[in-house]
This record gives sequence, C-alpha cells and structure tokens, in this order.
Amino acid sequence: MNRAYLMKHRQYRQCTPLGTQRGQALVLGLFLAMLLAVALIYQFGVGQVVGRKARLMHATDAAAYSGALIQARALNMQAYINLTQTAHQVAMAHLVTLGSWSLFAAAQGQQLAKFNPPAHVIGMMFGARHLTGYTASSSAMALRNMARSGGKLPRLFAEHDRIVRHVLQSASHAIHQSMQSTRDRAITQVLEQNFPDSTVTQLLLPRQDTTAHGQTRTAVPVSYPPDRSAPVSWSARNHLEKSYTALHKPGAGYRRFLEDVVALYDFLGVRDHVTRNGWMVHYQCPHLRHELRRRGRTVLDSNGNWQSTDTLSYHALRSNQYIGCYYREYPMGWGWITAREGKPGADMPYSEEAPGNFGDIDFWRWVTQATSWDIFTGRANPLANSYAVAGTPQWKGGGLIPYYDLRQEHRHRPLGFTINVTQHFSDQPALTVVASAETFYELASQNRQYRTELAGMWHPFWQAHLVANPPAREN
Repeated sequence: MNRAYLMKHRQYRQCTPLGTQRGQALVLGLFLAMLLAVALIYQFGVGQVVGRKARLMHATDAAAYSGALIQARALNMQAYINLTQTAHQVAMAHLVTLGSWSLFAAAQGQQLAKFNPPAHVIGMMFGARHLTGYTASSSAMALRNMARSGGKLPRLFAEHDRIVRHVLQSASHAIHQSMQSTRDRAITQVLEQNFPDSTVTQLLLPRQDTTAHGQTRTAVPVSYPPDRSAPVSWSARNHLEKSYTALHKPGAGYRRFLEDVVALYDFLGVRDHVTRNGWMVHYQCPHLRHELRRRGRTVLDSNGNWQSTDTLSYHALRSNQYIGCYYREYPMGWGWITAREGKPGADMPYSEEAPGNFGDIDFWRWVTQATSWDIFTGRANPLANSYAVAGTPQWKGGGLIPYYDLRQEHRHRPLGFTINVTQHFSDQPALTVVASAETFYELASQNRQYRTELAGMWHPFWQAHLVANPPAREN
C-alpha cells in the first residue's frame, strides 16, 4: 500500500506545474544572506578599528620613546659639558703654572747675572746638579714676556675663561631651558611622520580619560574608504613636579672634585724640595746647615681662582749675639700668578714692603721689626714670595662658575613622563592611547668601577626605555 502511495505522489509531483510553488525557502535564504552580509560588514569595521588602534599604539610608543631619547641626549650633552668645563679648569691650572715657571726662570736668570748669589757658591754648597740648573737659567730671561699682561699665556688663559663662561655655560642654560620643549617637538614630529595626512596638535593639559588606562570605548565604523585625515591631539604629563636639573653654585664638593682631578697631573703637584749642605757652620747650632729651598704649588684659592707659586732661595746659616743662629735668605728665583686680583694664601708668608736690597739695614733686623717671619726654623721662602707678589702680572678671567646637576631629591629617580594621544575620527568615536617612557641612569662599567656612583651630570650614562603606565593622578 505504501508503495502504491509513493508512486501516486511521484506522479502528482511530476504533473504539477512550477507556478504552483510558494517560495518559502527563498525568504529564508535571503535572510541568511543578509545576516552574512551584516557579519562581513561588521567584521570589516572591526578590522578597521583594530588596524587604527594598532597604528595609533605603535605611533604612540615610538613618540614616547623618542621623547625619552631626546631627554637622554640632553642629559648626556650636559654631562659632556660639565666634563669639558673641568678640562678647561685643568688647562687654566696648567697655564698659571706655566706662567709662574716662566717668571721663576726669568728671575733666576736675572739673579745669576747679578751674582746674587754667585753660581760657584751654589755649586760648592749643593753640587753640580744645582749648579747646572742655576746656570741654565741664563737663557730663560725672555720667558718673562710670555707671562706678562698681554703675553701668550694670559691670552690663552682668557680664551679658556671665555669658553667656560660664554660658550659652555650658555649651552648649559639652553639645554636646561629647552629640554622639555625639544622633547615635545620630537614627539610631535614622530606623530606627524606616522600620520602624514593628519593634523597633529599638542594640548596643554591631558583630556579626562573615559575608561581605565585612558582607552575610550569605540564603535565600529561602516564608511568606506576609511578616514585617513583624522586629526591627532596629544598631551604630556611629567612624573616629577620640579625640573630634573638645577643650577648649583660651586661649593666645597666641587672644589674637592677639581683638586682630585688636578692631583692626577705631576706637573701641577707640590714642588717642594730642600737640599742641605753637609758642613757644620756654627758651634752654637751644630744641627743646622745651609739650605737650598725650592717651593712651588698650584692651588685653588677660596675665591675659586687658580694661582701658582714657584720660588727658590739660598738660606745661608748666620749667627750673631742678638738673636743667635738664623737663616739669611737670598732669593734666586720667584714667580706668582693669580687671576682676578687674588691674594696669597696663609701658607705663603710675604711682605708688601720688602726692600730690594739690604744695604741700609740688616736682614735679621728688618725681619724682626717689620714681619713675623720665622727665620730660625722656618720652611718657606718669604722674601722670594714678597718679590713674586710685587712683580706679578695681572691676568684677566678665572674663577669657578655655577654648573647644572641633578636635584638632590631626584638622584634615585628617573626622568619619566606619560603621553595621551587621541585620534578624532568622523565615522567613529575617538581612539585614545597612553604610553610612558623614562630616561634613566645606568652605569656602563663592567668591572664595578662606578658601581656605587649615584646618578649625576658627570658621566654620559643616560639611556631611554618604555615603561608601564603609572596610575592616573586624581584631580
């Protein structure tokens, strides 16, 4: 029976005309096609959003890193400037030392020509080496012109001072004042290169974030072609409220630093030497001998001026019934150079009224009446110092200048900032991306040479990197 039913149903279907179909399946197919089209359009829009967001994230990271790199370059440049200023100070110390040596050699040649003291006395008392040095000064008379005002050495000294005060210090001021603005310009340029068809604008204050981490909820764009000229705005927020560097006056720490650097050069070291004759002179003081005292040193005075002293005196042991044994000083060479009208230190005894010769008054009598010099057990050359001070030329320039270094409260903190970059589209809500970067101090030495050194403006060890975004501040 079932077989007969199926045969009749097949014959009925074959004989039924096509016009009798109602189209129920077509409606379902069209609905499915419409859903598929909507899904494809939505997927296309989502792809556009993802592409725009990825492009904005990459551009923001590049801009933040570029800004931190600009900061690192500025801090490294400041470190090089500080080191260069130190090098100029060392050069100025060398110049004042050369100046005092020039005056010293010229004065020694002058005393040799006057036989005061005679060369054979020096050779007999202290040997051939000192005699050779004394007689060699006969060809050094012309060196005095090198150290006089307007000579080669003071001109070089003034040029170093000009570079320190007007070139390097001006560059330091420019770096300090323009570091943040230069960083902001670099961020703008990076964003402009990543969005060449868009207008990039820097905002003074960051916009209020609408969602966590500054990311705005976005809708799906449906327009095509996409909006490629969407304007971009950005703002920056520094992690530190105060400027990272500040101008420091040259204090005791800076002076010690310069003195440590100068101590590396033997030419600038202490030039003290005493040679004693082996003969006993007086029975009243059998332990004392004739002495040849060489004194010289290069120091940084209390006003920050370099000064150099070089003297050589023959101290002949004398004795009389009034004061007993004492040293009669015969200056053989002297030279003193200072800048900006400096004054000799306490370790350089001298007198402004020292006579040129002692034909009218005994040496010991004048010393006891007019000075407080120690001519019994002293170790200085006070009369040679007096001649050096009286004949010193006037050199222009000198003195320490303020320098830029980190604020004390920032030595353990990096220089960081956060940027908010927003792109405003016409076919969807704006996209906002946040990125943070830091400029940090990392020691470059591998042998623990600088391992304990704090961050500062004396080594160019500043680098840049991206960091996680810090929590947003509450308004």
